Amino acid sequence: MPEERVSTKSSIAQVFMGVIVIALGLSIIFVPSLLENFWLLFIWVPGLIMEYNAIRAEKGLFVAGGVLLTVALALTLGVAFDGFYESGGWALFILAPAVGLLQLYLAGGRKPRALLTPIFVLTLVAVISLIPSVLSKWAIITVGALLIGFGVLILLKKK
Repeated sequence: MPEERVSTKSSIAQVFMGVIVIALGLSIIFVPSLLENFWLLFIWVPGLIMEYNAIRAEKGLFVAGGVLLTVALALTLGVAFDGFYESGGWALFILAPAVGLLQLYLAGGRKPRALLTPIFVLTLVAVISLIPSVLSKWAIITVGALLIGFGVLILLKKK
């Protein structure tokens, strides 16, 4: 019985792999521009495989899988949308390790609190990095002026 189960699994995997390779060949023939961004698959596929294996058994793979998938998303969006990085999309690269660590934290039975510090710091840095791209020029000047005023008040405050 176990041999039959292994044989069935390997034949299903073989059929699946064959269909994927045929679909890839057809895509390359009928969508030639696919080759321009084919390199993205070399980031997406390992990330998805790591996530799959992390869900099944090896929780430590969530870190690498989360990083790869977040980087793959950032690179894909950079290819799809002109000016994505200039408008703040580069912050996803800072966020990538935080995503992997958060997945590890949420997946683990025992939740090591030490993981929360790098998750928080990386997320905070990514969010702060996005603020200038989200706010208008005048909003940034206003926030800067308020901070300067607050700093002056702190210096002039009597003890």
